[in-house]
Amino acid sequence: MEKTSFQTPATANERAADLDSRIEAYISRTDPTDAEFDQLSLELFVYQYENNAPYRNLCDQQGSTPANVTAWQEAPALSAASFGDARIACFPEERTSVTFVSSGTTRAGGSRSVHELENTRLYDASLLAHFRRSVLPDLDRIRMVFLSPPFAQAPQSSLAYMLSKMYSTCGSGGGFFIKNDTLNVEGIALALRESHEPLLLFGTAFAFVHFLDHCSATELRFSLPRGSRIVETGGFKGKSRSVDREDLYDMLTRTFGVGRDMCIAEYGMCELGSQWYDASLSDSLAGRTPREQIKVGPHWVRTLVVDPVTARELPPGSTGLLQVFDLSNRGSVAAVLTGDLVVQAEGGFVYVGRSNAAPPKGCSITVDSMLNARD
Repeated sequence: MEKTSFQTPATANERAADLDSRIEAYISRTDPTDAEFDQLSLELFVYQYENNAPYRNLCDQQGSTPANVTAWQEAPALSAASFGDARIACFPEERTSVTFVSSGTTRAGGSRSVHELENTRLYDASLLAHFRRSVLPDLDRIRMVFLSPPFAQAPQSSLAYMLSKMYSTCGSGGGFFIKNDTLNVEGIALALRESHEPLLLFGTAFAFVHFLDHCSATELRFSLPRGSRIVETGGFKGKSRSVDREDLYDMLTRTFGVGRDMCIAEYGMCELGSQWYDASLSDSLAGRTPREQIKVGPHWVRTLVVDPVTARELPPGSTGLLQVFDLSNRGSVAAVLTGDLVVQAEGGFVYVGRSNAAPPKGCSITVDSMLNARD
């Protein structure tokens, strides 16, 4: 791609505001173009190189700077683990409005990732737009039952923030059913029994496991209204035990009476502002053949599958680390190398698991540990 010249506002704050406005506009596009993404990605790379010292050091070490980077694929990717090693931000600390802290097990000698947001403008735009397209393409609002604490009780959790924003914007009733580290199984059961309209049931894998264990012990089954949907997130390895994905999904469909195509997984992480969802739900509602387990991201994100050793892009069909360029990460770093192994697939990727070199992912582990502490 030929490098494009562009003019930007003079100060870092003015440039940040300008990028936020144009990225937000791109997120809202119904007809986004690759050319606009390429332009924004280059401008964002220059801004982050100039305003994020740890990232600039990485770029200089690799010899990839605004002088020679001509495409988003060439921008050096910062390891997600680095968010626990240094302050990864393009703005002074006093301008931080929200701080997310990862909830996973840290690697030896490392710290939990910290992702600071100067504002939530792009984070909100990203999470709501892709949530609507992937989970609510047919509805404006839906009753929501969350196996999670609200953000007010978990103010450093990106997941709790995401769910609280979804609830306040798209919810028509329901609520949050983890409070004071306790899963309110009776409250969940009552909310499910009393619902006569489609609902969204959303939680981490191990929050579902704890509730499903309760249902099994009490011989409890539900027949949720037609159009109901289930979203799980987090992972399948907890501190108390592990569960097979297919076993979990079999239990979900049997216990709640929801079709397999309406049970999907969400993929996200503390260090990124965007999320991915299994395509099967939106495919099914659109009359397409459901693509099970293929996670599809939004148009303001690009992904590569790279070799864990060389960090070079792998050919289609190969298993490698997921590398992301996310425009919604304006205030930190857009190019992030995750610790997750994936395989490219039709329009997205299939999640394989964590790399042996990466610590376990956090959301599901934390809920599992938290709830077991109360057993």
